[in-house]
Amino acid sequence: MHESFLSHANYRYLRWGLLLSLAAIVAYVLHRADPVPNGGSWLGYTLGAVSALLVVFLLYLGIRKRRYRSALGSLKGWVSAHVWLGLSLLVTATLHTGFQFAWNLHMLAYSLMVAVILSGIWGLVMYARNPALMTDNRQAETRATMWQQLQDLDAEVLQLADDAGQDAQLHHELAEALTPKRPAGFWTRFSNRRWSATAAADYDADRAANSYRIEQAVAAQIAAAGDSQQVELLRQALAVLARRRAVSQQLGRDLQLQAQMELWLLLHVPLSIGLIAALISHIVSVFFYW
Repeated sequence: MHESFLSHANYRYLRWGLLLSLAAIVAYVLHRADPVPNGGSWLGYTLGAVSALLVVFLLYLGIRKRRYRSALGSLKGWVSAHVWLGLSLLVTATLHTGFQFAWNLHMLAYSLMVAVILSGIWGLVMYARNPALMTDNRQAETRATMWQQLQDLDAEVLQLADDAGQDAQLHHELAEALTPKRPAGFWTRFSNRRWSATAAADYDADRAANSYRIEQAVAAQIAAAGDSQQVELLRQALAVLARRRAVSQQLGRDLQLQAQMELWLLLHVPLSIGLIAALISHIVSVFFYW
């Protein structure tokens, strides 16, 4: 039976995270701060040290993922600990501040930490939700086969147009609507317009909109055609265009779901680097300038 990284070792790291959070809350409630709870009290320093160690531990996952023969536990266990202890960091770091917030370097470090955690939650939700949606959307197909279908349908509709003896203008419009144009960036792909860097990296789902336009042009040609054989060929071309549009939409949805899973890393990693710098600055300023 497949075990999720969230439930690894019977939710061991969830229990550790809850225990750590509960201990921090109880200590905070029982602590008699003078005059108010703050990061400069003995509890504030303790929770700050715990939080800083947690940050270092959580960042080590990036190194552990690349050490395939590491004896420091399984990668699934590290990911599970990363998630659950990362959530407990939100509790320990917040209590470390004593809820004393101001627009300064310390607030920057705290804000970056919250942003890192939120981006991690986004990634967790996307990886829990999107694979099943992608499987349902693909209907036993792969990206490669969907892309090949588009190419085959492109060739088929152009051949039907040629067989129907259409003028050069319609043939040009068909080729323009069906041929990949230009690569696009991540945000275009994220909004359902382009997929990742593969053999079909220049796929542009704007062509789906072009398909509607060209279908209307072919339908107009059918209405104007006088030869029954020509009408039949154009009707076949119209049916192929409709199938092509459905495949294009299916592929576009697949790429959008993939891009949503990629987004969190584009935020999580740079924010984590920023958090390291802000945390070091926070510690130095506290011990040497505070």
